[in-house]
Amino acid sequence: MATTDIRLERIKQEYVGLRDAQDALMDRIDTYEAALLGLTEMVGRNSERLEVVEERLEVVEQRTNVIDGKLDAIMEHLKVPYKPPAGFVKE
Repeated sequence: MATTDIRLERIKQEYVGLRDAQDALMDRIDTYEAALLGLTEMVGRNSERLEVVEERLEVVEQRTNVIDGKLDAIMEHLKVPYKPPAGFVKE
């Protein structure tokens, strides 16, 4: 048959084209996977940092409460007149 070689070459070219498309797709998937793994790692690190910040915030709150208590005691001892701000309420 005269067309057998032509047909075999066409099948070969289709196969090569399909393989190239599959390779490009797999490369893209690998890139997305690497990006996703990187983002997952960053989220984990940020979560750890957030826990540290929350712990420090608790310490600051506790210290602020102690200072507020001391200041209130000093003001009471010195009989300092104090009216807390009313915010948006008309006086």
